[in-house]
Amino acid sequence: MARPRFQLVPGARLLGLSDGGGVGWRLLGANNRELGRSALSYPDAEEALESVQRVRVLADDGDGHIVHDHIVGLWLWHLDDRGLAAAASGRGFRYERECRYNLEQFRATAPVAPTSEADGSAGFSWQRVTLEAPLMKGAS
Repeated sequence: MARPRFQLVPGARLLGLSDGGGVGWRLLGANNRELGRSALSYPDAEEALESVQRVRVLADDGDGHIVHDHIVGLWLWHLDDRGLAAAASGRGFRYERECRYNLEQFRATAPVAPTSEADGSAGFSWQRVTLEAPLMKGAS
């Protein structure tokens, strides 16, 4: 079984757009199910990785909100950074308790999950960046 980890993804795919650019991230659990994702797309991998660092801190002390989308009838969560959504559930949940559990799993996993080194297709080599060491400007 794989370890929990953050994985960088193309921003358009993350946000469900047919076009557009940018980079986002998602947090995968040990069973490879998505525990959460970035609420925004970032201009490049470096900014996405900086967002991962911030979300690791927010997982402990950020404001988590659980909301019900009356249109689709599903429960969703988001984690705020000074009033702006920084992380969100990757899918909707039929029951509030499932949504709450998913947010708890995200909060428990995010602070310790590394970024993935080996995941991702060859077309997105930037997915293999790791945060084991501090980021440096201009480093790849």
